[in-house]
Amino acid sequence: MKQIKKRRRILRIGHPVGFSLFCLACLAVVAGLYLGISWAIKNGPRVVNSLRTTVQEEVLTTPTVEPSREPEEELLPTATPTPTLEVKDTPALGTPDASTPSPEPSVFVTADPRESVGAALYGQVIGIDAARSSTSKYTSEAAYNLTLANHLKLYLESQGATVVMSRTEDTKGDLTNEERGRIFKNGGCTYVIRLMCNHINSKTSACYVQVSKRNKDFGQKLVDAYVEATGMRKQNGKKGGLETKSDSVASECGCPCALMILGNWDNSTDKSNLQDEAFMDRICDGIFNGLMAQITGEPVTTAPPAETDVPSDETLPEEPSGETAEP
Repeated sequence: MKQIKKRRRILRIGHPVGFSLFCLACLAVVAGLYLGISWAIKNGPRVVNSLRTTVQEEVLTTPTVEPSREPEEELLPTATPTPTLEVKDTPALGTPDASTPSPEPSVFVTADPRESVGAALYGQVIGIDAARSSTSKYTSEAAYNLTLANHLKLYLESQGATVVMSRTEDTKGDLTNEERGRIFKNGGCTYVIRLMCNHINSKTSACYVQVSKRNKDFGQKLVDAYVEATGMRKQNGKKGGLETKSDSVASECGCPCALMILGNWDNSTDKSNLQDEAFMDRICDGIFNGLMAQITGEPVTTAPPAETDVPSDETLPEEPSGETAEP
């Protein structure tokens, strides 16, 4: 009887050799995947860009077929219409033309330079700031500051100055100090005068001028001329009636600027005098004298008569009762 020999099943998974070969094959597949993925990550964008460039070049080099053009129709000449003359009625000489719009009022109120040649302040551009605003708690003082500003405007214009106002009847004064300073800078002002009254706890009658350090000489001439014209007393604690302190208006306007504290609004005598029209003329005299002393470099002199035309029946709103004074 023939003896059957057992076959060696080396490649079976259960054989050590077969299992080793299986593991090597798995490692080879994993290594191949790793290398392929690494190459794709490294060189993939470059290959994509190359393919894209090739496609674009093929598109650009592909000839385009222009559509055939049909012959244009011959246009026959058309008759030119005969123009007709439009007859307009000519208005009589001196009749206003209703079609011409009237100019809008400007915040810059100026004098006529043709009538000011040779005047004392001819060529000077003076900015006037009526301090406070109609929305502040100092309503009656804000109204007075504006009234005096309009009075001073007419006075300085009569002396040949061009006047720039920060607020008028149309602009109620809801402006920041920076905006007021820029108005004066845009108007080309050579000097700026700010008008305000004091609110202090005491009832002392006094005035002073506030300026920056570099404009101390200008401020001193203003306060001296103001005191001489009005008879007001300089406030105690202010050396020579002067306080060296700058504000946003002075820093923005680009020219010498002075804040004039005209008196104490909480003092009944000052409040009454400041609203008197004759006293307002004396205030304008003092401001004019101070400006002339600064411009000419001469001592304070008496101002020529001012040709102002401020209505004498102007009334100011009463200040609300119980208002707290502010230093």
